[in-house]
Formats: sequence, C-alpha cells, structure tokens
Amino acid sequence: MAFLIWPVLAAMLLGCSFGGLFGQQAAASPTPTKTFVPTFTATPIVVASPTDTPEPTSTPMPTEPPVPPTPTEPPTPTVGPPTSTSTPRPPAPTATPKPPAPTKTPQPVYEYDLIQEPHKDFCHPGYCIPEISGDVLDAQGNPVDRYLVTIKLDSPVHGVKYCAVGDEAKMLQAGQFKFVSPDGQVFGGYTLTVVRSQGDPTPLSQTYSLGGSSAAKGQHTGVIFRHK
Repeated sequence: MAFLIWPVLAAMLLGCSFGGLFGQQAAASPTPTKTFVPTFTATPIVVASPTDTPEPTSTPMPTEPPVPPTPTEPPTPTVGPPTSTSTPRPPAPTATPKPPAPTKTPQPVYEYDLIQEPHKDFCHPGYCIPEISGDVLDAQGNPVDRYLVTIKLDSPVHGVKYCAVGDEAKMLQAGQFKFVSPDGQVFGGYTLTVVRSQGDPTPLSQTYSLGGSSAAKGQHTGVIFRHK
C-alpha cells in the first residue's frame, strides 16, 4: 500500500513544476493560488491479531475447614520375653516368744530371829547325854506361851525332830525347848527352824545351820529365838 502512495505524490509535484515553466511562455493567466496538498500521513495498518481466548479464570475452591492433624500415637511397646517369676521364699519362722521371767517368789516375812547361838560344852558319850536346848522369847523378851510355836531340828545323825515350846511331857517351862540324843550320840552339824507346829511346819524364822566344827561336843545349850 505504501508503494502506491509515493508515485502519486511524485507526479503531482512534477506536474506543478512543468506547468510553471510552460505558463510563462503562454499567455499570462492569473497565477493560481497555491494549494498546498496536505501531507499524507500514512495511517499505520494495524494487523488485527487473533483475539486470544481468555484463559478461564480458575474458580476458587470453597475453603474447607482445616483438618486437625491426626494425633501421633506412641509406638506400641514391644513386649519382651516373659520375666521369670521368682519363687517366693517361705516366710521366716516366727520366733518363739521367750517365756516371761519367772516372778520372784516374795520372801516370807519371818516373825522370829536367832539372836544367840548355842554354847558348846564337851560331853563324851557315856559320861553325859548329848542335848540341844534353848528359849523362845516374845518381842518384850519374855518366854512365849506353851505350845505357841515349835522348834524343828534336822540332824544328819538323828534325822528330823520336833519339840513344842513348853512341852509339859518333857517337863519344860513356857518358852523352853530341848532335844535329847536317844542313843547317846552327838547331833553333828544340825539346823534349827521356828515353825508353827509339827502338823503345820510353816517356817516362822530362817533355817539356821549350827554345830559346825564343834559338832563333836555333846552339849549345845543357850540358843535364843526372839519375836520381832
């Protein structure tokens, strides 16, 4: 299209030039007013490009509520081999409780004490009869009543004998006691104890060991027991 415009424009310009030359020679004619041909501005041809098909606008997907994360479960512990169960030991035997300490038997409260041991006089068998004699006094120092108490004698030679204090059959006064050797032999090492009676030999005094190194002597006299 541009190639056709330019020859037309050139012919128009040349025609004006030749007309001026030949007009001077011809009869004078009024000079025409120059008419300026407007400069032709080539209109650019816009080649229409094919219309691009608009890409479809993506429709936003509806917003879904966030899915909560799945809780992670701890791994299941691996069960090991079964633990050997120890056999329970039998319970220790219960210690046998010790028996309670024996209760001490309270000592009896004796009513009489030996306040005088016997006098030992030599008495050779055959010349005299060995004997053991003495007295039992009350708390005031007076002879006790007849048969109130009894003296128990234990001799390795003559055995156990009893003498009631003041025994009239032995011609004894109140408070007196006497043991006479039945065969003339000495009594040896003997013991004396104040008891209630021959039928109730509850001790009313300690048991006193007498005789000792003088056991060979036949006469043991002057023994005294006194009430407390």
